[in-house]
Amino acid sequence: MSLSATSFESARIRDAGNAAIEVAILAPLFIAFLAGLLVAMRVQQGSAVVAQAAADAARHASIARTATQAHADATSSALTTLRDRGLHCAPTVRLDLSGFHRPAGQAGTVAAHVTCVIRLADIALPGMPGSRTVTKTHRSPIDVHRAR
Repeated sequence: MSLSATSFESARIRDAGNAAIEVAILAPLFIAFLAGLLVAMRVQQGSAVVAQAAADAARHASIARTATQAHADATSSALTTLRDRGLHCAPTVRLDLSGFHRPAGQAGTVAAHVTCVIRLADIALPGMPGSRTVTKTHRSPIDVHRAR
């Protein structure tokens, strides 16, 4: 019995060493997987917020009476949406206001292009990108009764 007890204890010690090696190999892979998952989630959430900001900007521009007012309202709306949704970036808001050159009563559209650089450096591992640029565009019809 002493022989089998010794071989059993020897096998258990070898297994303990194998478990430590497995953890040492798998732990960095698991951490990298979690970091990649966090990066993907932040990009997805940031992309959705930028899309909403573009939609809000286009909508506010489309109901304005003048192109100047449309530009101010759209920019303010996009910045408010980004701030309220917790996306901290320095956005670029470009507008296509050519639809305002049509006479009142004729259909036209405005387009809002919102670009935001999403920071990833605080959650990414070395070798992963430190930021991701997201651009979203939304079009909205101009109110045909804007001058009345």
